[in-house]
Amino acid sequence: MSWSEDDLAQVAGSEELEITSYRDDGSLRRLTPIWVVRVGDDLYIRSAYGSQGGWFRRATSRGVARVRAGGVETDVTLEPVADEAVREQVGEAYRSKYAGQPGALRPMLDDPAAGSTTRLVRE
Repeated sequence: MSWSEDDLAQVAGSEELEITSYRDDGSLRRLTPIWVVRVGDDLYIRSAYGSQGGWFRRATSRGVARVRAGGVETDVTLEPVADEAVREQVGEAYRSKYAGQPGALRPMLDDPAAGSTTRLVRE
């Protein structure tokens, strides 16, 4: 299932997205607020600590997470982004959206965060 234009706008227009992952018993972990950006018809996230971030490790171990933002709550598949051109576009989207928070923005533009660029594919 793809994102509707309304859902893309709602999620991307939110300051933060909340993400959680599933435990082995199917229950959800605690929600973690993170930044989210839109590039074209896709939504992307990064972990400030790269692959070492706790929420990121847990979510990517299964490749599926639950996200909530802007009144939208849904399961997503987490798709790692290896394409450097896409990573650059995502970095530009972060620069634009979060320019007013330069201290927090800087680590999101460099490795290890850039290496954790992940596309959210709606289930």
